Amino acid sequence: MPTSPLQQVKKLYGSKEKLVDEVAGLFAPDEGESAEDFRKRLKHVANSKLLRLAKVGAAVKELGGREAIIAKVAELSGLAKDKDFVSKISSYADPKLLELHRSLSRKAKAKAAKSAS
Repeated sequence: MPTSPLQQVKKLYGSKEKLVDEVAGLFAPDEGESAEDFRKRLKHVANSKLLRLAKVGAAVKELGGREAIIAKVAELSGLAKDKDFVSKISSYADPKLLELHRSLSRKAKAKAAKSAS
């Protein structure tokens, strides 16, 4: 039987407070919002969403941060010199950027494998 989001939170982080602290450390608050208000807002978010945000934040950090992902996406799409494209993808949320990076990486890997054979 699969574990519930609450069970996952307790197993991985011990409490929702620790998970909220982790997510708050990975993401910046909205413009004009204090860090304390951001934490308060996160306390009312569902456990499953917090777990997903923690996973996304860790993946972004692992890939070198948001700016590195934007640069890599622009490079993989062949539009690194197109300032309009770079500014457009800069407005994307982290999960969308991460998915775009994964998709383009898979396509590049498949293209390289096809040309090698």
